[in-house]
Amino acid sequence: MGGSLGLALKRRAPDLRVVAYARRVETREAALSLAAADIVVDTPEQAARGSDLVVLCVPVLRLAEMAQACLPGLAPGAVLTDVGSTKHAVIASIAPVLEGSGAVFVGSHPIAGSEETGIEAAREDLYQDATVVVTPLAGDNPDAVSRTVTLWELIGGNVQVMTPHAHDAIVARTSHLPHLVAAALAGSVCRDPEDIAPLCGSGLRDTTRIASGSAEIWHDIVRTNRSAIQTELDAFTASIDLLRKLIDDEDYEGVHRFLDECRARRMKVFSSE
Repeated sequence: MGGSLGLALKRRAPDLRVVAYARRVETREAALSLAAADIVVDTPEQAARGSDLVVLCVPVLRLAEMAQACLPGLAPGAVLTDVGSTKHAVIASIAPVLEGSGAVFVGSHPIAGSEETGIEAAREDLYQDATVVVTPLAGDNPDAVSRTVTLWELIGGNVQVMTPHAHDAIVARTSHLPHLVAAALAGSVCRDPEDIAPLCGSGLRDTTRIASGSAEIWHDIVRTNRSAIQTELDAFTASIDLLRKLIDDEDYEGVHRFLDECRARRMKVFSSE
């Protein structure tokens, strides 16, 4: 996500100075090699020093730690944002870190990316036409919110502004549940990989693709959006229970109706396909 952001900024706003930090030396060198940054530095503090806008691209449970590491370099008025998939817990964890610093955190979540991780997967068009949710709190500085929105619009994002709570409830359904279902499906179907591999077609590959994502990232997402995810797991379980009952009852007209209704619901969401 960070590498793609750097590539997009250097393509669309070459006069902007992009400073990058990564924990691994190899990643920092790759950022320079790919021209995803103008310079790379050795610490978060150095990256934050003199920066008007700082984007934190780490798993959500490390965001407060990264904000703390940036703190000595942050000037009053600096804006921090992120690319994390949960917002309420992130904002609550970062607020005390920045208290009294004059810096402001405004949450962001680009609905972009894939199961691939690392700077090697960076793409300069990753954010083009992607929905980016910005989640300010009621009392946030309007200028900080505006600067955050401008960042994502600059690289082609379509920004939606909503509350952290609304964001977390929606993405629990549209992102977090699908990933967990894909993971559970992969765990179940692929329990004897040698025996089934020849009979695995594109349908299984497509429905389990996202299960290849980073376990660290998704562990943090589940931990910081537990309640909303449980709500969606309950809804999914109810759907599976209904299907199981229809099959147990040999109600094949009901099975047909179930499948047809699910198909119709999908078509309403993805009407442009």
